[in-house]
Amino acid sequence: SLMDITTPQFHAYTWLVEDSARSSYSDERLFQRYALATLYFSTAGIQWTKSDGWTTTLDECKWYGVSGCDEADSEKIVSIELFGNNLMGTIPPELFIFIPNVINLNLANNQLRGEIPSEIGKLTKVNILELAENELTGQIPSDIGMLYNADHIFLQSNLLVGEMPWAVCQLRTEKSLTLLWADCRGSNARVKCSVKCCSTCFSSDENSMSASGSDNANNAETTADGDGQPLIENAPNSHNDEEGKVFDVLKKMAPDNGDTLKDSLSPQYKAYSWLVEKNYEPTSDILTIQRYALATLYFATAGAGWHNTSGWMTVDNECSWFGVTACNQRNMVTELALNENYLVGTIPLELSHLRMIESIDLSGNDLYGTIPTQLGWFEELEWLSLADNFLSGNVPSELGNIFTLSEVYLHFNDLEGDVPEQICELRPTAIGESDETTGLIEFWNDCGDDLPQVSCPENCCTRCFTADDAEASYSPTYEPTVIPTMNPTVDDVPALLENDDLRLFLIEHMDGFEDSLSTENIGTAQYEAYLWLANSNNLDELDVFQRVQRFGLVAFYLSTTAESDWKISNRWKTEQSECKWYGITCDDDEITVTEISLPRNRMSGTLPPEIALVGLGGKIEKLDLSSNQIGGAIPPQIGDLKNIEILNLRGNDFEGEVPTEIGNLSKLKILELQSNSLTGPMPSEICALRTKSLEQLGADCDQTNPLDEIICSESCCTTCF
Repeated sequence: SLMDITTPQFHAYTWLVEDSARSSYSDERLFQRYALATLYFSTAGIQWTKSDGWTTTLDECKWYGVSGCDEADSEKIVSIELFGNNLMGTIPPELFIFIPNVINLNLANNQLRGEIPSEIGKLTKVNILELAENELTGQIPSDIGMLYNADHIFLQSNLLVGEMPWAVCQLRTEKSLTLLWADCRGSNARVKCSVKCCSTCFSSDENSMSASGSDNANNAETTADGDGQPLIENAPNSHNDEEGKVFDVLKKMAPDNGDTLKDSLSPQYKAYSWLVEKNYEPTSDILTIQRYALATLYFATAGAGWHNTSGWMTVDNECSWFGVTACNQRNMVTELALNENYLVGTIPLELSHLRMIESIDLSGNDLYGTIPTQLGWFEELEWLSLADNFLSGNVPSELGNIFTLSEVYLHFNDLEGDVPEQICELRPTAIGESDETTGLIEFWNDCGDDLPQVSCPENCCTRCFTADDAEASYSPTYEPTVIPTMNPTVDDVPALLENDDLRLFLIEHMDGFEDSLSTENIGTAQYEAYLWLANSNNLDELDVFQRVQRFGLVAFYLSTTAESDWKISNRWKTEQSECKWYGITCDDDEITVTEISLPRNRMSGTLPPEIALVGLGGKIEKLDLSSNQIGGAIPPQIGDLKNIEILNLRGNDFEGEVPTEIGNLSKLKILELQSNSLTGPMPSEICALRTKSLEQLGADCDQTNPLDEIICSESCCTTCF
């Protein structure tokens, strides 16, 4: 293609060699500029809505839509935002090959056609991928399954067909991928995708697509206004959304196929009307839906009568509205506090569209009706207060799906019935946390009196209220989770007693790394793990094997909480059986660990050699630590896990060479090492396993990518990234 004068690649190459400053560019910067120029020429860049800086001598990091670097020679491009910019053409594979460090790629709402290049699998660091609302055809490439760090993938409103690849669904199964959107709704859906795979299915019938940029959409049944302008069928026949673009986005999220969006009396219709009448120009579907969700809450709760409406229903960014007390760096709402603000009405299910929310406080208002079961969709919610309202019905069991919940306040309402066991199972006593610091630590209900409104099992509700309590004020406030120090002072905790017999016993099982328990290493993760075990109340009840295994697990836990607590650590470092610790699976005897599965669990620090002690029982078969932030070298002791079949370390910050000791794992079937900073040749001992049990070996060994540093032959590595 570089030799064909008609190709975008040739035009990009020609432009690059004519750049008088090219000799001053590093190789990495040359690759970046070439890839961006190829995208420009592949998508009719001259006709883009905005193209400031593109294909000029200006630093590419200052081109329109490109961000994430200040100095291109030392920083890498991490964001490309070209949403709704009139890109017309095909996506060149060079975009993925030469800019693999991009974290945010938004090419949605354009006129991109053709197939998605398989090279998309090289974007192993991408967090948000938006290709929605284009004319992309063909099947969804299985290579998207290599995007282990992806949190949001939006593919809806295209002409893609076929089954959602198994490799992509695995990202959802392993909980590394939060949102996966595709045209998979209905019996005639173009894309076949199970409910466990796609988080949201959109309708793929023709009249649900954008009226612009697609022949199919243009062929949809339409009506016309007085000026002959096409209108999407069934969309509200007014506002500034003549082509129905915003309506389509909202309709696809609606459980009633958009019926409420057409009811002029509904909060949903009013929210939609406001959204388009304000000439809102969304940067992405997810931000459109967020703004719509907040507007629906406003209209569903008589927002005009709120005590404070500062910022609401204005063109200002919703992160500046009263009560929106925090947003993340992507402008996603994380905290909502509208307590005691005269909200009157029902809680709309659209509130569940605030998918990154961590705290919701709607207490002290006049909310009535039931608690929407859709609130159970939240995946980040830690704090929920609906207290002191007029809510009725049962406490929804779906709240038990939110494993991140820490505090829930439902008292002073008209709720009734039994508290679902799914919620009680989140309590620290249920997950083995005796110190009430993990799990659902506060759960308040109207469960007092001899005949309580709400029946709450023992050790489930932390506080039960009666009608007589209602005159008092019980209004807890949200405090964001504070990461505790990992190095408490002597005054913070009681002194732990030494146990030399136990220490010497553990040292006997630590071949090659016993120094970590020398008295010179007091304060290390390993020494702290030993002290914790030595002071456990049930030490005498543990057999020889359990003591070693538990020490190895706690040393692993403390070594990987160096920068922050894990996202979920239920039961870890408790005296409850380690077989009940989060992410642990044991064999039938409920003693021996057979699997450790902790992907995307906010782990940091390093992987200690003591992890090998978990395998002393000879039965550990799977270790999955993918999509975390664990650094340092891979300990050679990992080669002692003789019976392991699956070893997944992809998507971390491991560095150094791949240890040859992994070649000792004669039963290994799957080895995933890609998306790390590993270097050097793949050891021959590991390659030798390819003639035995090893079926799948992934590494950063793509020799066409100058950024990859693992050397691995085709006969050894099955997939090079």
